[in-house]
Amino acid sequence: VEELVKDLVFFDADAIIATGQRTGHAADLSYISMIKEAAGLPTLVGSGVTPDNANDILGIVDGIIIASALKHDGVWWNQVDPARVKT
Repeated sequence: VEELVKDLVFFDADAIIATGQRTGHAADLSYISMIKEAAGLPTLVGSGVTPDNANDILGIVDGIIIASALKHDGVWWNQVDPARVKT
């Protein structure tokens, strides 16, 4: 975490976008919480956000980016599923 925070400061980051290991995979919230606290920057989660975990994630970070969860079958390369968007 210390090295990551040094990089954020060095590159004058405005915010942090945290992701999981792969597109659509949930991020490790305990790790993100540590980074957010150490860096003191607005933090967003940009991977693995679903209707089931969005509230938990928003309890820790400042914002979320939703993409794969809105696609057919929740798969990032599929087309947007209008029914998922309406939910």
